[in-house]
Amino acid sequence: MVFSLSVHGSYRCRHAGACCTSGWPIPVEADRLGVIRGALATGALASPLGVADAALFTTVDDGPGETPAVLGINEHICVFFDAEHGRLCAVQRVLGHDALPLACRQFPRVSLRDPRGVSVTLSHYCPTAASLLGSPRPVTIVRDAPAFPDHAEYSGLDATRALPPLLRPDVLMDWESWWLWESSSVDLLGNADGSPEEALARLGAAVDDVTRWRPDEGPLADRVRNALSRARSRPAADWQPSADWLEARRRLALDAIPDDLHGAIPAAASQPRALDPILLKQYLAAHAFANWTALLGRGLSAWQRSIEVAYALVQLGWSVRDADLLLRHLADPRELASACSPGKRV
Repeated sequence: MVFSLSVHGSYRCRHAGACCTSGWPIPVEADRLGVIRGALATGALASPLGVADAALFTTVDDGPGETPAVLGINEHICVFFDAEHGRLCAVQRVLGHDALPLACRQFPRVSLRDPRGVSVTLSHYCPTAASLLGSPRPVTIVRDAPAFPDHAEYSGLDATRALPPLLRPDVLMDWESWWLWESSSVDLLGNADGSPEEALARLGAAVDDVTRWRPDEGPLADRVRNALSRARSRPAADWQPSADWLEARRRLALDAIPDDLHGAIPAAASQPRALDPILLKQYLAAHAFANWTALLGRGLSAWQRSIEVAYALVQLGWSVRDADLLLRHLADPRELASACSPGKRV
C-alpha cells in the first residue's frame, strides 16, 4: 500500500527543470551508466552540444562500486538537460524513465517504508510540488493516489524491520498508535481552525500530553486520541514565536548541513513575505507526514521540533522551496534528527 497526502495526489512532472539545474552531483548506478554509455556509443543518444565526451561523467575516486560516476555539470546544469526540447532530460527522452539514475527517478519524492506500506511526501523545492500547496481542499492521508501507484518504485528510509518510533527516549510507541498519531497530527496541522501558530501550539500541547503516558494508564492509542482531542478543543493561544525561538530552530537546520554544502544555502529574504495560512499549514502537514525524524530521532518531541524547524525557516525569509532545499536536500537526515532530539538546548 502507498500512502500520500491528498494535496500531493495530482502531482505530475511539468518539466520545471529545478532538479536538473541545481548543480547537484548526481550519482549514476553502474547498470544505468552502462546503458547510457552504450546509447552514446551507438549514436542512439547524442552527446550534448558543446560538451566533450570526457565531461559527460565524472568518475568518483574511491566511490562505491554501485555508483562509480556522477553526471557531468556544465555551468551548474546537468549536461543531459535539454532546455530546447521540452526542458526534458535527454536520457529520459531517448531511453525512457527507467534509464535515469535513482536520484532522478525519485525526485521530488521523499519516501518512508514501514510495516504498513510506503508513505510518500514531496520536496517542495520542486516548483510543481510547491504549486500544489494552498488548495482549499482538506488535507488527508490517502491510499494509492494517481501520482503514487502501488507498482511504482519508492526508495527512501526503510523501517520495515525497525522498531516503532520512540514516544520518549525510554519508551517505544506501537505501530498502530504511531499511524493514528501521524494521521491525526496531519489533520490538526492542515485542517484545524486558526492560524499556523495556533496549530503548532496545539500540537505542542498534544505532544506534551501524550509523552507523559505510562503503561498502567491504559492503551497508548486511547491516550493519543484523547491528547489530540484535548489539543483541538483548547482555546486559541495567542502564541507568537520569539526571535530567539526562531533562531534556535534555524541553527538546528544549518548545523545539520555538512560544511562542504554550506555554500549551496540560499540567502533568506531580508523582508520575509507573509504566506497564505492555508498554504503554510499544508506545508507543515507535509513535514509531519512520512517524517524521517520520527524514526531517526529520540521521541515525539524530536518529530515535533523538526516541524517547527520547517516553520521557522519560512518565517525567517526562506520560501517553502528554499526551506525544503535546506531540509530535504542539504541537511543530513540523521544529523537533523539528532539535533532535534531531547537533550539539545533550543
